[in-house]
Amino acid sequence: MLVVKKKTLIVIAAVCAVLALVLLASYMLFKWRIIAWYLDLPRPAYAVTVDAGVMVPVRDGVKLAADLYRPDAPGKFPVILIRTPYGKENAAHKYSFAGGLFASQGYVVVVQDTRGKYASEGTFYPYTDDARDGYDTVEWAGTREWSTGAVGMYGFSYWGSTQWIAAAERNAHLKAIVPIMTSQNIYRRWIYDGIFHIADVLAWHYENAPRAGRSTDRVDWNKALRHLPLVEADNALGENIPAYDDWITHPVPGPYWDRVNVDTKAGRMTAPALIIDGWYDYYLDLAAADYHRMRTAGGSPEARRSMLLIGPWTHTATSKFDDVNFGGGASFMKQVKTIIRWFDFHLKGKDDGISREKPVRYFVMGKNEWRDADEWPPRNARQASWFLHSGGDANTAKGNGLLSPDAPGVEKPDMYTYDPDNPVPTVGGTSIYAGLRAGPANQASVEARPDVLVYTTPPLDADTEVTGPVKLELYASSSAADTDFSAQLADVRPDGTSINIKAAVVRARYRDSFENPALMEKGKAYRFTIEIGAVSNVFLKGHRIRLQVSSSNFPEFGRNLNSGEDTGKGVKVVKADQQVFHDRVRPSRMILPVMP
Repeated sequence: MLVVKKKTLIVIAAVCAVLALVLLASYMLFKWRIIAWYLDLPRPAYAVTVDAGVMVPVRDGVKLAADLYRPDAPGKFPVILIRTPYGKENAAHKYSFAGGLFASQGYVVVVQDTRGKYASEGTFYPYTDDARDGYDTVEWAGTREWSTGAVGMYGFSYWGSTQWIAAAERNAHLKAIVPIMTSQNIYRRWIYDGIFHIADVLAWHYENAPRAGRSTDRVDWNKALRHLPLVEADNALGENIPAYDDWITHPVPGPYWDRVNVDTKAGRMTAPALIIDGWYDYYLDLAAADYHRMRTAGGSPEARRSMLLIGPWTHTATSKFDDVNFGGGASFMKQVKTIIRWFDFHLKGKDDGISREKPVRYFVMGKNEWRDADEWPPRNARQASWFLHSGGDANTAKGNGLLSPDAPGVEKPDMYTYDPDNPVPTVGGTSIYAGLRAGPANQASVEARPDVLVYTTPPLDADTEVTGPVKLELYASSSAADTDFSAQLADVRPDGTSINIKAAVVRARYRDSFENPALMEKGKAYRFTIEIGAVSNVFLKGHRIRLQVSSSNFPEFGRNLNSGEDTGKGVKVVKADQQVFHDRVRPSRMILPVMP
C-alpha cells in the first residue's frame, strides 16, 4: 500500500513538474507576444530556451563563454551574434531581453563574453583580438547543427565595434550587421583630433580593466580627471592599467591605432549594415562617415545598400531629458521593428518592402518628426554664413555678441582668459561617464561665465531648419604656446532658455596636421576650422540661434594646459589670454546648412 502511494506521489509530482514547465513556456511565449504587440512586431511563434555557459573554441585554443537563446522548437534557425566585454549576464545591458526577443522571432542568439572578460578565457586588451575571435565565432555559429548558416551581428558601442572588426574579416556566413552607437574608426571614438574624451577614456578603463569589471560609484572623478600628468591618472586611482597608458601615449592617429581601425577596409566588408546613432552620441559623425563608406566602397552590392538611422538619442539610447521633450515617437524601442525587418530580410530572405525604402531616416529636432531621405547629408541645403559680431564684449549671454548674415567691418576683438584649473564645465553633451549626463541641457550656468563668448541671432522671423554638418571658421590668437578653442551650437527659446545642440574643440598645435604639430606665436592670429558636426534641428520662429566660443568643455574633452608640453606627460598649467577676431580681414563665421 505504501509502495503504491509512493509511486502515485511520484507520478503526480512528475505530472505537476511537466505541467509547470508547460505553463512556464506558455507564460514566456505570452510575455514575448505582449512585448511584440507593444513594439508592433510580428507575433512571436516560439517560446525561448537558454543554454548558458557554452564554450566556443577559437583558433589559438582559447575558449570564449557564450549563452545561447534558442527557439524552443526543432529545426535550423539563422543566428544573431552579440560579442561584449561587459558580461553576458549583465542586467544593465539587457542581453537577456535582446536574446529572448530575437529568439521568440525565430533566431538563435549567441551572447558571448569577449576574450579575457568574465567567463571567457584569455587576456583582455581592447579591440586587439576581436578580428580573429569574431571571425572564428561567426564560423562556429554558422556551422552548428541548429544554424541555417546565415549569421548576423547586433549591438551597441564596444559590442558594435566587434561587428565592424569582424565584418572586415569577410566571413561568408556573416550576412548582415546592426552596429549601434559605434564606428569603424576606433581612434576617433576616444580621441577627438588629438583631444581625449577624458571622462570616457579614464572611467571606461578603470571600470573595465578587471576581468569582471568594477563599480565606479565611489570614485572622486573631479579629482581623478584633474590628476597630472594624465598618463598617471590610472595610478592615482590605485592601479596601473597598461591599455590606458598606451592610449594616453598615442594621442594622434598612427600605427598603434591602425591595428584596430577598420575605416580603410570597407572594401572587404560584404555584410550590409543598418547603422544606428543619435544626435547626442559622440559616435554620430563617425557613424555617418561609416555609412558613406559602405554606400560608396562596400565590398558587395548588398553592403553598398547599407542604411542609416539617426534619432535624438545619447550613447545609451536615452531620449527623455529634463529640459527637452522629443515626444513618444522618439523612443529607441520604436526602432526595434526596423531591426527585426532588417534581419528578416538579410537572414531569412523575407522582404516586406524594406529593400525599397529610402536608405536614410533621421529625426528632426525642434519639429520632433522623422524624415526619410535618399542620402546623407542632404544636397539641397544652402550653406549659410552667420558672421560673429560684437562691440568687444561678447562675454556671457548678457554681452553684446551677435550672429548676423552681414560680413563684419571694423570691430574690436573679444577677449577672455582661459584657466586650465578652472575649465568650462560640460553641461549636457555626449559623455556618459564619470557622473556626466549626456543630452540636451540648459546652458545658463555655462553662459554666465566670463570665459565664454556668446553670439546670438535676433529672434527668427520664421522656422529655420539646419540639417547637415555645421562648421566654424574662427580667427583667434593666444598668449600661450598651445591652447584649445571650443564651440557649441545652441537653440535659445523665447524665454531665454539655451539648449545645447552640438559641440566640438580644436587643439591649436594640430591646426594644420597631426604629422607636423606646430606651436603658436604669442599674439598672432590664426584661422581655425572647427568641425562642429552634423545636426538636424528646426530653430522655431521666435527662437534664436546661438554660438558659444571658449577654450574648454571639461571633462567631455580633456584640458589643454597651454604649456605646449606632451599631452600625456604635461604638468605645467598656464593661463592663456585669448582673442577672437571678427573684422573685415578676419571674418569669423559659423556655416549652417539651411534647408529650403
